[in-house]
Amino acid sequence: MIVFINKEKKEISDNTDILHLLHANGIEDTKGIAIAINNEVISKTKWQNHLLHDQDNITIITATAGG
Repeated sequence: MIVFINKEKKEISDNTDILHLLHANGIEDTKGIAIAINNEVISKTKWQNHLLHDQDNITIITATAGG
């Protein structure tokens, strides 16, 4: 199926959850990360159980240090 990660088109397997998507994209450390699916923020406690759907728009936001 096709999803869009930060507006970039990606093909992923069916039955992929948010946590597996992050790991597949090289994101192992999830500290300071927020995820929104179709403009709805998903709580980190739900990542492992939130299955993605075809054409989902996924926004991955990473906190950065600075001032």
